[in-house]
Amino acid sequence: MNDRHPETRPSVATIASEARAKRARDHLARKRRQERTRLQRVRGRAATAGSRARTRGLLPPVLFFFAFGAGLFFASSLTELLLYRGLPLQQIAVQGSSSLTPKAIVQSLELEAGRSLDSIGPEELRNAIKREPWIESLRSLRLPSGTLIISVVEREAIARWRTDPTSVLALIDHHGERFAARIGPGGPLPLVLGKASGGPRLPTSAIKILAEIRRHVVLAGDANALTLHLPGQQRSDPELMQGDSATIDADADAGYILQIGDRGPRVLLGSNFLEQRIARLAVLLESEEPLVGNSRQIDLRYADRAVLRSEPASG
Repeated sequence: MNDRHPETRPSVATIASEARAKRARDHLARKRRQERTRLQRVRGRAATAGSRARTRGLLPPVLFFFAFGAGLFFASSLTELLLYRGLPLQQIAVQGSSSLTPKAIVQSLELEAGRSLDSIGPEELRNAIKREPWIESLRSLRLPSGTLIISVVEREAIARWRTDPTSVLALIDHHGERFAARIGPGGPLPLVLGKASGGPRLPTSAIKILAEIRRHVVLAGDANALTLHLPGQQRSDPELMQGDSATIDADADAGYILQIGDRGPRVLLGSNFLEQRIARLAVLLESEEPLVGNSRQIDLRYADRAVLRSEPASG
C-alpha cells in the first residue's frame, strides 16, 4: 500500500482566479494614476486661469496710473510753456546754504534779472554751479510770481589737508575726497599732514578720528590748532613745532599722531581703537590736571594707562 501523499498543485480554476484578480488590481491602479493626472491638469489650468485673472485685474489700474503720470508730465510741460513763456525773472531764493551765503550762490549762477523763466533750464543751473566747489548738488523750482527757488546741498569740509608742509592746501569732505575751495566758509578745521598710502583719498581711519574730534568740545573748540599726522612718515615740521627740533616718533608703531597747538602735547594714537583713544584724550584734557596741561607728549597706545612726558620728546 502506497503511503505517499500526491504532490499538491493549484488547480486550473485557482490559477484563472488569481490571474483575474491581478488584472483587476492592475486596472484599478491604472485608473487611479489616470485620475491623479487628470486632477493635476485641472488644478494647473485653474491656477493658470487665476493668475491670468489677477493679471487682467491689475492691468487696468497700472494702465490708469501710467496714463495719469504721462498726462501729468505733458500737462506740466504744457503748463510751464504757457505760464513761464516771457515771464521775467524777478528774484532768486536760495535754500540749504550754510557755508556759503545766498548772495554768493546767486552770483555764481550769473543769471540776469528780467530774463525769461522758460529759458532757464536745470542743466544750465547745474553747469553754472559746478564752478563753486562748495556745492555738491542743486535743484530748482520756478514760480509764476517770477521767483526762481534754488535748493542746494553743500559739500561739508571736515579738515584741511597738506601732503607735506609746503604743498597746496586742499579741503576734505566727509567721503575723504579732496576739493579745492576757499578755506573761510568751512570755519575752523583741523589740519591733516602727510600722504595717504591708499591713494588720493583720506584713509577711513583718519575720517573716524576727525569725526570723533568733532564730538568733543575740548578738541573741536579750537580745531585750527589741531594737526593730525598720517602714519608711516617722518613727522618733522619746524613751522608747526616753532623751533622744537625734536622729530616726532617715525616708528610705524606710533601710527596716527595728533599735535595740539604749537608746543604740544603730541598725542600718540597708534593704529587701533582710534575713536576710543580720542575719547580718552578728551577726558584727560577736560580734567584740567596740571600734569596733563604741562605735558609735551601723551602716549595712548596702552589699553590701561596714558603715558605723559613733560620734557621735550627726543623721538
